[in-house]
Amino acid sequence: MGVIRSQTIHGALYIYIGAGLGLVTNLFMPYYFSKEQIGLLNVLVAYSLIFAQFANLGFDNVTIRLFPYFRNDSNKHNGFLYILGNVLIIGMLLSAVLFYILEPYIVDRSDKAFSLFNRYSFYIIPLILFTLLFSSFDAYSRVLYKSVRGSFLKEFLQRIFIILAIVISYFFTLNFDRFVLAYVICLSLPAVILIWLVGRDGHLSFKPNRGFVTPELRKNMYSVGIYGIIAVFSSTVIVSIDKIMLQSMLGDLAWVGIYSILFYFGTIITMPSRALMKISSTVVAEAWKNDDLKTVKDIYYKSCLTQMIFSALLFIGIWANIDNVFSILPKSYEVGKFVIFWVCLGSFIDMSTGINSTIIATSKYYKAQSLFMTIFVIIVIVSNYLFIPTWGIVGAGIANAISLFLFNLMRWMFLWNKFNFQPFNYKYVLVILFSVIAFIPGYYLPVIKPFYVDIIVRSGIITVIFCLLVYFFKLSEDINSRVDTYMSWIGFNKKNE
Repeated sequence: MGVIRSQTIHGALYIYIGAGLGLVTNLFMPYYFSKEQIGLLNVLVAYSLIFAQFANLGFDNVTIRLFPYFRNDSNKHNGFLYILGNVLIIGMLLSAVLFYILEPYIVDRSDKAFSLFNRYSFYIIPLILFTLLFSSFDAYSRVLYKSVRGSFLKEFLQRIFIILAIVISYFFTLNFDRFVLAYVICLSLPAVILIWLVGRDGHLSFKPNRGFVTPELRKNMYSVGIYGIIAVFSSTVIVSIDKIMLQSMLGDLAWVGIYSILFYFGTIITMPSRALMKISSTVVAEAWKNDDLKTVKDIYYKSCLTQMIFSALLFIGIWANIDNVFSILPKSYEVGKFVIFWVCLGSFIDMSTGINSTIIATSKYYKAQSLFMTIFVIIVIVSNYLFIPTWGIVGAGIANAISLFLFNLMRWMFLWNKFNFQPFNYKYVLVILFSVIAFIPGYYLPVIKPFYVDIIVRSGIITVIFCLLVYFFKLSEDINSRVDTYMSWIGFNKKNE
């Protein structure tokens, strides 16, 4: 648990700094780029994510679940990277072929929504490659207990690169063609740096160990990989499909641009889980290998409560400041105000169910995760298909919330049935109650000018009320312990009160 706590804190630090940088980027981009151009950038990323996860052939799941059987520093982890390298080559070739087969259906359109996309679609192939490399080596770094690296590179450094690209583009009046090239380079650099870091640490050996993989281990690798393709590919489809469906159904990249900017505010809530997911997956996999059910249960319980507390505070903080958000963004973005609410609600639900996905994916029931992900994809596609024509981008936000609720309900019931894991108790009711108590004075506070003072005061009131209630009612041992440690650092000792 100490490893999880330490790396989660450090990873979360980079994630939150990166979130702040991402917030600056998303607030600035609407004033410098058109909605269509912003939509284009997000659609390029959406397609590259989908094809990259197909190219991975489910091997990230193999890495997380089965690397403990390969782990051996002195023997270069028994040729694990040799296997990974071969899988990536095969997967990338298959993905490139699939893209070129599907390209006429993806980009061969003559209407307004696709003309800009057609012009830059060739960037999808290099984006697939570098997205694939980063995903695979990030998973490899995580099982080497270096989970913070991925957070630093993807959440922090990549956003620094993007901001620099925007600044250079602005001051040197680069045209949009050159900015797109710079943007693609920014997205690709984390993979290059991560591979270099792995090599620097002496873990970049592609030497095979042909006699190591037994028939039983090979069988397990195939099984985990096949089901991993479904699970990981499905998770990527879920993240990307709403933007692709908006592009297709509404026929205008401008709507994708608005939705993408507003969607970011809703996903800020999930930031605390990203660092936790990365390191917990390795620890949970080791616990399953050692049949340590108590550790798995403890991590699951604590992750649910801790993530719910943080996501609740962020949810009420964002919604209390919703008018301030739209005082910063261009007026035309206000049409999607409730996109933020619904995406926040979906993110809150997802956070409140902890690391259920990681637990199932690393357990002996990992095949069930693939089934759940397949059902999830169907729910996402159907709900978007039903709601987008009626409510547009807000409909996509509603579909997101409904899909996440049903998906997490399935996983919660599964863990309760198979392992008797039931983390929810009265403390979760108190989190909701404290959220309402903190939200009311923050939301109904009279408007203060200028807006940034209003944000500071409004957010401060909410944070102080909520945090004091959480601390003094001792909802989380981990949070109270961490707060007490910080208080002792600044010379406050509870015994001397």
